[in-house]
Amino acid sequence: MDLELVAQGVRYRGESVLAYQTSGSHACALDYYGPELFPQRGCCIYQKTVQSHSTQVDAACIRELWFLEDGRFVEVSGVTTKYRSAYERFSTCYRTVHHIVKGRDWQDYPPEEIADAFEDINDHPFDGMPGVFYEV
Repeated sequence: MDLELVAQGVRYRGESVLAYQTSGSHACALDYYGPELFPQRGCCIYQKTVQSHSTQVDAACIRELWFLEDGRFVEVSGVTTKYRSAYERFSTCYRTVHHIVKGRDWQDYPPEEIADAFEDINDHPFDGMPGVFYEV
């Protein structure tokens, strides 16, 4: 892996890690994104559903592993709700920092999936998918 390419890919593909976001397709739906958990961008490299419940509304407790621009790995806990009907959709996500990943914390993550995420960033750093490169 080319670590410089991975760093560029994280900067390009990275997104703001939001503490709260909500959106919907109905005219009265609230579309809100705010505040950021970190003053930098990151890439979600792993997500696991801890517990979920599904009826007309899907609700889940999730854990996410984010790789930040400064090289730190942060585990984030979240709660998501999603409603979809034939005509409307609504979604909400609350996130909070669970902890900074260090040392023995790595035993909680499957190494193959983490490696796959970094290989994807390394192989396609600027768009998340294979593309055509033109020489000028």
